[in-house]
Amino acid sequence: MDTGLSLIDLLVVGVVMLGVTWAGHRLSGSIRDRRGFFQADGTMPWWAVSASIIATVVSAVTFVSVPAAVFAPSGNLTYFQVILGLALGKVVVARILARPFYESQNLATSYEYVGARIDPRTGTFSMALGLLLNTINSGVKLLTASLVLDVISGWGLAGCALFIVSISALWGALAGIKTVIWTDFLLFLLFAAGALFSLLYLLGEINQPLSLTLASLDAQAKLVLFDFDSDIGKSSTIWAGVIGAICLSIAQGSTQGTWQRVKACRSVDDACKAFDAAALFYVVHVLILGVGLALFAFYGERGLPESVAAQLVDSPDRIFPYFIATELPPGVSGLFVAAIFAAAISTLDSALAEGSDLTVNHIYAPMRPGQSEGHYLAASRLFMGLWALIFFALAMFFASYSAQGLLQLTFKLPNYIYGAIFASILLARFGIGSFRLILWGFALACAIVAYLATHGVAFFYWCPISGGAMFALVWALDRRPLDWSGVVRALPPQ
Repeated sequence: MDTGLSLIDLLVVGVVMLGVTWAGHRLSGSIRDRRGFFQADGTMPWWAVSASIIATVVSAVTFVSVPAAVFAPSGNLTYFQVILGLALGKVVVARILARPFYESQNLATSYEYVGARIDPRTGTFSMALGLLLNTINSGVKLLTASLVLDVISGWGLAGCALFIVSISALWGALAGIKTVIWTDFLLFLLFAAGALFSLLYLLGEINQPLSLTLASLDAQAKLVLFDFDSDIGKSSTIWAGVIGAICLSIAQGSTQGTWQRVKACRSVDDACKAFDAAALFYVVHVLILGVGLALFAFYGERGLPESVAAQLVDSPDRIFPYFIATELPPGVSGLFVAAIFAAAISTLDSALAEGSDLTVNHIYAPMRPGQSEGHYLAASRLFMGLWALIFFALAMFFASYSAQGLLQLTFKLPNYIYGAIFASILLARFGIGSFRLILWGFALACAIVAYLATHGVAFFYWCPISGGAMFALVWALDRRPLDWSGVVRALPPQ
């Protein structure tokens, strides 16, 4: 299918990117030191931080693959269970991590927090795991976003990846996390508007009344929201979606990206409020589910060309790009392409800020102590560019794998590690464990994940089961009472 962008669409994409760059730069202001670059000096409004939290989890793949999953012949709305779990997870993170993160003193990263709460070697180990996972995930997300955007734009895989990573690095380098949060906020508005407009546009193009459309969708089992099946081999049940997504949210809450956003808020109450509001912003995911239903009804009336229907058998994600390219007028389709680019960039710019932050504060600064803040700021921008090149190279390396293997990698790879990360942040939160016990627990978590993966257990269960076992083992062997405050008032003596 020919889905190359017209000149008008290219101009729209260019204007949107330039406009967001200008607005993000104006809103960010100036920065003087690393705290300003990576933590925004605690000056960001909670609502902007909240939108940034959601922008980092709405990827281009989500924007395109979720409607495709609903559109598929056997598709339905059971992904809502995952959305519900992710939203509840943000509320849990606000309750157990946001306050101790914000109130802890003299710490630059979440992994320093882990080191201060348990011991320095555990903090370094957690940082290595987090940095490795951030690197691999970013390479995979960049590639999958580029694959989606290449279908729409026709720029080629490398061209799309280079565009995404270049804009992400540029925005991050302007003023660090300030620019990331402000541009994420603007991009959130853009792709939320795109999801809402596409849903309304499709509803306006469907000929039969809405009540009859819903009745038809219900008759084809498209409106199924919940699956209470207790089969642990299924990933589309309420138990897998909610329990797995909540634990996954806690694991993600241990990352430097969460630490940066908590510290960027003006008060501890604002930090908690940002995560609570982020739960409500998952309504964007619900809109994207609705787009999938509307696409099914739209093409159920109009039909698809045989050549396109044949392509969808092997590449179901093409349905929304096909709609954008063939049904929307020039200019409007450019706005949609810009929205999908926005989803890709808002995911990657946060990963660049996180990678640069950890590299400078955990690796470079200890190797080059006593330098000026201007020197460290320059290094922060340099490392952001370096991580952009690494993500790009890794995405091109992953491109040699098949699409099926890549999708498996995208969804399953984090869950091999997230159980250990989930347990580690909870152990740090409650002040129990030691490096030796953490290693024993990590070995147990890895063994459990290997068993679950080879015995057909859905990957959503891997994190809570392996992480829960690791936490229980370390707690039982450590025998210390739980420290409910979770706050580090000052760094312990080294």
